[in-house]
Amino acid sequence: MAFEIERERLKELFEHTSDGVMVIDRALRIVALNPAAERLTASAASGSVGMRVCSELAVCQNAEGFELCETACPGVAALERGESHPWLEVNIPGRGGRVAPAACIPMKSIEGAPLAMILIRDVSDRAELEERILSIERFDRVSGLYARAYFDDLYRREIKLAERQGRVLAAVITALSGDALDGPEADQVIRVVGDAIRASLRKVDLAGRHDYQTFAMVLLDTDAAGAASLISRIESKVAAIRATGAFTAPFVVRHGIGTVGEDGYGGLLRAARQRLARGTTREPGVIGRKGD
Repeated sequence: MAFEIERERLKELFEHTSDGVMVIDRALRIVALNPAAERLTASAASGSVGMRVCSELAVCQNAEGFELCETACPGVAALERGESHPWLEVNIPGRGGRVAPAACIPMKSIEGAPLAMILIRDVSDRAELEERILSIERFDRVSGLYARAYFDDLYRREIKLAERQGRVLAAVITALSGDALDGPEADQVIRVVGDAIRASLRKVDLAGRHDYQTFAMVLLDTDAAGAASLISRIESKVAAIRATGAFTAPFVVRHGIGTVGEDGYGGLLRAARQRLARGTTREPGVIGRKGD
């Protein structure tokens, strides 16, 4: 009776655990796999039972990424010598080569035949957490635009690609100043301008927060006129928010433009910053002058 209860518990674990469980025989053929293993390997039990495990479902490898099938198969070690391998990685072809942590444990059938269990750990939650952490590192918390380090990396790649393809680029530097940046409305101002920039860009454009009160944009296939048009859209959106009385303190939004035609690929952002500093921004206007 006790054995029957334990067997039922094992069956329940097999069916409902979030980790993948595959049982293989001495010929390394799959004799059973649970629903989690089906999900993790993108393979149905109906088409997988009887298949060699390392053919299409899961390829065991070491920490350096070398396959163990031919030289040090953990399944063979478990089946023939009763050895456990608690720290493995498996490459899952059905999931585009995704690598997951695993273990290989010796076991026996009811008849006493040697079997091995390959346990594939479900790390999807960890992957989602890592993605969230990466998202936090990629995006500035206040403006919602790319963070400086991530933007700089994308900017360098975009410049190299555009130069190789001979494509036109423009860069815009947008800077904020005024009393609002020194008071309790500072984050709100940065957020509103960040939202206006993001809403004004196309999907192929890049924008990041360059420092506390400066934003940088890179515009693909765009000349000075296109950059000025973008600035106009940004200003219109910020002006619409200001018109609602959202801010009590004044602030100014200024812009500088750099273009490949005038400044070359390597000098885009530098030229935009210089024009911003000199006030030669070629922009339609300035939002939020003191006294507005």
